Amino acid sequence: MNVSYALIADIIRSRELPDRRRAQQVIYEALGRAAEGLALTQSPYATVGDELQAVSETLVEALALTLRMHLLLPEGLGLRFGIGAGTISEVDGAVGDGSGGAAVRPIQDGSAWWAAREAIERAHALQDEGRSFVRTWLRIHPDAVNGSGGKRSEREGLVNSVLILRDQTVFRFQPRQRRMMAGLLMGKTQVEVARHEKVSQQAVSEFARGVGSSLLEVQKILDQMIGGDEEGMPS
Repeated sequence: MNVSYALIADIIRSRELPDRRRAQQVIYEALGRAAEGLALTQSPYATVGDELQAVSETLVEALALTLRMHLLLPEGLGLRFGIGAGTISEVDGAVGDGSGGAAVRPIQDGSAWWAAREAIERAHALQDEGRSFVRTWLRIHPDAVNGSGGKRSEREGLVNSVLILRDQTVFRFQPRQRRMMAGLLMGKTQVEVARHEKVSQQAVSEFARGVGSSLLEVQKILDQMIGGDEEGMPS
């Protein structure tokens, strides 16, 4: 059985945005940048209203996409993500790209999408309970794990614990720190980041060795996981 990772995203407090059309344009542009270099099965696309979806073959790349988006979006604009591990199947028919052109995307169903929907609803509920920094949640469908329900809950708990700490770290960053972290995580040198932000290379180095160090270390570990994962949890 092939396990896939479905991602559902929606815009936080979208009805409060003064210019929804402009906000959506900024998000689509950021999604294009965030997906660069990631082997996504389905690149991010808009569905209905303020919702977006994507598909990844690996959990590591699904997490990378969500982190990049949290960092790339400007202050005052945010997404919440639900990631679902499970199966994906195609049903008859297809939908277009929204521009009136030919059909470009098959209609999909499956347990990964059901799990992603549960995950984003959980993230939304946590935010409503006062945990505004929670932006990403994982749900693993039972058919994605070879083993007991306890093993599935343990894996969910481990990943979601990391996501809570990760998202809170990003939430506390200043806008410039988010941009610097995005650049570093996406392969730019400290010199390039410094030039873009009009700061000294030393300032970027101090950030990378200081408040940004834990996030960089976590991503380094995740990057090393590409190509393998825990038993019963394909990469």
